[in-house]
Amino acid sequence: MSIVTEPAARVGKGQAHGKAILIGEHAVVYGHPAIVLPLEPIRVLVEVGLASGGDRIDCTYFQGKLEEAPERLSGLAAVVEEARRELESSLSGFSLTIRSEIPPGYGLGSSAAVAVALVRALYDVHRHPLTQEQLLHLVHIAETHAHGTPSGVDAWAASTDYPLWFVRGRRPESLPLMRPLFLVVANSRVPGNTREAVQHVRESLERLQGGESPVDRLAALASRARTALSRGDYAELGRLMTGAHEQLAELGIATDHLNALVGAALEQGALGAKLTGSGEGGSMIALAPDKNRQNQVAATLAQAGALQVWTPVLGENSIG
Repeated sequence: MSIVTEPAARVGKGQAHGKAILIGEHAVVYGHPAIVLPLEPIRVLVEVGLASGGDRIDCTYFQGKLEEAPERLSGLAAVVEEARRELESSLSGFSLTIRSEIPPGYGLGSSAAVAVALVRALYDVHRHPLTQEQLLHLVHIAETHAHGTPSGVDAWAASTDYPLWFVRGRRPESLPLMRPLFLVVANSRVPGNTREAVQHVRESLERLQGGESPVDRLAALASRARTALSRGDYAELGRLMTGAHEQLAELGIATDHLNALVGAALEQGALGAKLTGSGEGGSMIALAPDKNRQNQVAATLAQAGALQVWTPVLGENSIG
């Protein structure tokens, strides 16, 4: 005898993870490549159930009717409405429960990861298959509310489990790892603001007219980093990361605290370190040679005032 689930008992679930840009942030806005890494230990979980009396949301920032939620959640409301239309849904009310480990405003892909998990949960509650194209379309709506003109890098990174070679307007390429990447990710005392940082970089480039710009040099560093990654040459990769931080600092988006965290990681033996994301606050990332040094760098960054520290290892099953 089959068991039929009553519609009122339906629950849809979706999850996604954070991301870090290994190299290429800001350059990607100008059509140059970036290498993007999944941060699978830092996750978002969304559950969608059915509710009477309209849509409701329960998250860190608001509990109540979705239509009464603050502006920062307007992108999620837009996603719900568009998904309802595309699914031709007869389900009139949803209860959205969002639990995220990704701090918003720190360049780790929080808004995109929440949107990815939400879309997956909405499709799951309808028991409807979801293509990557449909997912990206809906997440783009949320990201437009959050960032104005998103590149799409965060949406791809939050929805895939492997490093990506990303160029705006093209389908990303997956990047295999020859051996594990021991990373340390830490956030500074101040969140960043993507829109303001992008504008700051634009103004900096206007002042630096003529000759090779920091963005051009970032693009060259990203290409060299791809080669180093493919060869498993992590000493070279680390040097390129630190060089990228110097270019981002020249653009004026590296704060004193980010610089201090980068310096502390390098002094502790990291192969390389840099800010990650938009800058002007936010987070940094360091590459360690092994697990032991990874833990030492993490402890040092915590002592240096990082608010949170994570130690993801990518490609643990790599063959090199």
